[in-house]
Amino acid sequence: MIALVAAKQRPVHRLWVCAMLWPHAQTRRATASLRSAMWRLQPVGAEALLVVDPQYVALSPEVRVDLHEARDHIECLLDHSEPAGADPTLIAELLPLLRAGDLLDGWDEAWVVRERDAYRATRAAALDLLGRNSDKQVPHYSRTSRHSVHPLRPVAPANNDPGEP
Repeated sequence: MIALVAAKQRPVHRLWVCAMLWPHAQTRRATASLRSAMWRLQPVGAEALLVVDPQYVALSPEVRVDLHEARDHIECLLDHSEPAGADPTLIAELLPLLRAGDLLDGWDEAWVVRERDAYRATRAAALDLLGRNSDKQVPHYSRTSRHSVHPLRPVAPANNDPGEP
């Protein structure tokens, strides 16, 4: 549930959350499952990650999501016709996010697949734009990712390579 809400940059209706997480359940059963899931978050302190009201669920404003950062940076990058017109700081912040791998890699729920496909398309556009001028803008840029990363854990260097974020 937290990953679903975190994938969005806005509050989402509770019934929409129910439809995404329990697509084959009747509405009454799905809303009961949502209440139960939110109740089970309390003992582990995860309810602080969410802002819940009678109709909507949103991510708490204090929570930072790298997917949101990546989307925002990609949008800024794509607003320029060439990466050379983009702020070098923006590109430096974006590259580790682009190298991080697939969104929720290994998850196969339908909503994750849709989010992953949308992010892949956006990410590919940014990689293509950066790749066209990689020798000028970012000389050590590699278009391929050597490993996939779970979104909630820090990235560990692959093969003890200190150059990889």
